[in-house]
Amino acid sequence: MKAFFRYLFILGSISIVLILLWASMDKLVRLSTMSNVSNGHIVQAVDLHYQGHLWLAYFHIIPGLLFLALGAYQLIPYFRVRNYPIHRTVGKIFLLLSLVIFSTAIVLAIIYPFGDWLETITTILFGSFLLFCTYKAYTAARSLQFQAHRNWVTRIYFIAIAVSTIRGMVGLFMATGNYTMQEIFGIAFLLAFALHFFLVELWIKYLAD
Repeated sequence: MKAFFRYLFILGSISIVLILLWASMDKLVRLSTMSNVSNGHIVQAVDLHYQGHLWLAYFHIIPGLLFLALGAYQLIPYFRVRNYPIHRTVGKIFLLLSLVIFSTAIVLAIIYPFGDWLETITTILFGSFLLFCTYKAYTAARSLQFQAHRNWVTRIYFIAIAVSTIRGMVGLFMATGNYTMQEIFGIAFLLAFALHFFLVELWIKYLAD
């Protein structure tokens, strides 16, 4: 039974990462083309919201794409043990990218929130926690506490990809009720991040080798 839930967790995580990679690249395309209304792309409300500060959105999304790719590489045991110098270098880049995307997420939520106050508070709370996880992952590696380091990195990655689950929850709320995207953005943020926090702790304590 444990093996079943392990594989279910892994397959679910892979699916979420692939969806988020596609969504992030799609958003980059939409942000870069929305100044031309005749290009055939559908401009969404959330994209228009960031039109006045695209540089900050790019500074969040582009490092986020690298974060997704490098994080997936780091968490695959075959690559992690095959070449330690590469793992160490990629790990440093991953933690640096973590600092960038979590910091910019907090800035965007405070200065340019799309949803309500709950979105801002949730982003500050979990963004700050992920920055703390980044610090703990770095200090654990420096002190050669590799199991603790792996656990902190796992928390960073799996909680961060809750952004993909947020999209699903927003779609579900909008399909089942008369809500605008702004109205349900905050509750979707809270539920998705809380769910990913619970699941990653379940993985670390009971499912991971």
